Amino acid sequence: MSNVEKKSPVHEQETPISDDDLSLAEMTPWALPWKAISITVVALVLIAGAIQIVGLASNRINRLSKESVRTHGKEPGNFRPMGGVVPRLSSSLPVVKDANGGMNASLMPTKQIAVQTKAGMSVPKGFIYIPPGPFLMGGDDPFANFDEKPVHKVFLPGYFIRKTLVTNKDYKKFIDSQNYIAPPGWKNRNYPPSKGDHPVTFVSYYNAVDYSKWEGSRLCSEEEWEKAARGTDGRMWPWGNQWDPRRANANYTVGDTTPVKRYSAGISPYGLYDMAGNVFEWTSSDYAPYPGNTANKARYFAYKVDATGTLNRVRGKVYKVLRGGSWKSDQYSARTTARNPTWPDYASDFFGFRTCKDAPSQ
Repeated sequence: MSNVEKKSPVHEQETPISDDDLSLAEMTPWALPWKAISITVVALVLIAGAIQIVGLASNRINRLSKESVRTHGKEPGNFRPMGGVVPRLSSSLPVVKDANGGMNASLMPTKQIAVQTKAGMSVPKGFIYIPPGPFLMGGDDPFANFDEKPVHKVFLPGYFIRKTLVTNKDYKKFIDSQNYIAPPGWKNRNYPPSKGDHPVTFVSYYNAVDYSKWEGSRLCSEEEWEKAARGTDGRMWPWGNQWDPRRANANYTVGDTTPVKRYSAGISPYGLYDMAGNVFEWTSSDYAPYPGNTANKARYFAYKVDATGTLNRVRGKVYKVLRGGSWKSDQYSARTTARNPTWPDYASDFFGFRTCKDAPSQ
């Protein structure tokens, strides 16, 4: 008889086996579905989180968009987006009418300021001389934004300013002579047919600076632009204090740019065209508060909007200011005091410019 003792199967010890060692056939009925369910739950949680983030971002962007529309006549007066449209004949704003209440009143030309130049002074071709002296800058009308305040007196030396906006034909000479990049929309470096006398568009601040250097001029400052646009009496539009849609290309009345001398009835007191409407005009000025302005300084900082709709300040950078309104702008944005801060590398189909030159002192 063998001395080897046989162990009863009842008392035999079993070695634990990990689930990882089991085949699919050996797994308990709940093991495989449980793992799959766990993975599914985690995936659903991640998807729900992503949807929540997108929803929050969308809500924030919608809120920012609503807040960007300025409530006219109320403080603090946020910005109306450039190109925003309001009824052309707003009841809250005086509009030129004839005795019968219609829009057929004859157009009286803007009364011009008599300007005398010093004997021997040569005014560059295409430019107008603005004499030295003070003028009222800024606005306090019911539609003025926070950044237009307060109205203050500014003294400027004499200077020259272009009578018209820089045209496609002008810009074509520049890009050809300098082998400079053409604006978007030009084919084979040529502007659209029949638009040679329209203002050049799709130019950034930097493009305008390059053109100015080539021309031997410079971009106008906000102060120079505003004085040339309104004269010295603080008027709202180049022709006066009543909006007249027949005097400017604004508010989508045409739906495109127009020749730079088309609106002769809307010239400024110094004889400049398109100081209201057609295209916004780049100036050399950084976006900054006027002397005595009480608005929060953070409103003048440069910002970028991230993917969640959050505004983030960009330190060391500033906006440049566009003036004058455009063919897409409402009449409020076309006022002589309205300011539009914009990143200098932006360009659009309603951005253009005119230039200035220093004049000899008198």
